[in-house]
Amino acid sequence: MGDDAATIMSQSKRRLTKLKLLANFFEHIDIISIYIKTDIIHSLFQENKTLDYSKLELFHLQYTDSLIELLTKIKRQKENDMLTVINEIDVNTKYIESFEERRVDSFQTDRKMYSGIFSQHLKTLYKDLTEDIFTADWNNVLYFHKKYGQEFYRTGADEEQLKPKPFPAYQYKDYTIERKLLGRLNIQGFKVRFICGYLIGTFEYELFKIFQSDDYFIFGVDDKKLYLFDGKLEKLDISENQSNQSSIINQLRTKNELLENSINERKRTMPAEVENVLKDYLKSLENIDIMSKIFAFDEETNILRAMLNLNLNNN
Repeated sequence: MGDDAATIMSQSKRRLTKLKLLANFFEHIDIISIYIKTDIIHSLFQENKTLDYSKLELFHLQYTDSLIELLTKIKRQKENDMLTVINEIDVNTKYIESFEERRVDSFQTDRKMYSGIFSQHLKTLYKDLTEDIFTADWNNVLYFHKKYGQEFYRTGADEEQLKPKPFPAYQYKDYTIERKLLGRLNIQGFKVRFICGYLIGTFEYELFKIFQSDDYFIFGVDDKKLYLFDGKLEKLDISENQSNQSSIINQLRTKNELLENSINERKRTMPAEVENVLKDYLKSLENIDIMSKIFAFDEETNILRAMLNLNLNNN
């Protein structure tokens, strides 16, 4: 293979690479078929050293180059159109990821810790009340609703089930604690588990369960009361709190899927006139009469006929 032939083959390979990248981008059956058939023609010259390489260059000049130019222009337009969509997907994805990180790492871990902190707080309250002193710091337990109430506490609930009926109580500074509740807590060593929180209007309620018992109690954050739950559990959703942003996240995920699908659709969709150009181009590659003008020898056209008659465009 002479220098000229080597240069032609090298340039032909470069054109094939460009065409393959374009076929991968558009994922369009006709472009994929054109790439495969162009590769067949390239291979014909690579494997037959006796052929006239200038005819391969002529073929690329007449066919491949103009197609690459057309598809590159369309690709550039589509990429500009898709940039806004890609940016939107990117922003949505970052929001989803940061949310997932906070939700999993923060709330679920803190919820378990909060149960232990509240148990310790109740033990201190009891001890203080028996000794008539005030050492308990309510901020130790108030941090939780401040941190998570707005995002996590359940907003749909029958508030009547959560409100207290009148009860005999101990007074601890501004806070009111039901006597019967304190007695039951003492029996179980003040071990409690935070079940879930409710945010009804501007009022927050926290539901706890006393260990090894069927007793539940409420911490009414706003009216500063602790009392046994006296409502009907079946009328309340007492499942673990989920972030009220979950629905927003699900919407963003769905939107991203739709946007990604629309990108793929936009890439594949060609203007009608371009679709026609591709169909005509493919027919030209399959038309041995046209090819014979480029590949004049019978031997070449016979090999081409066998190769190009392969049903590569799935018609």
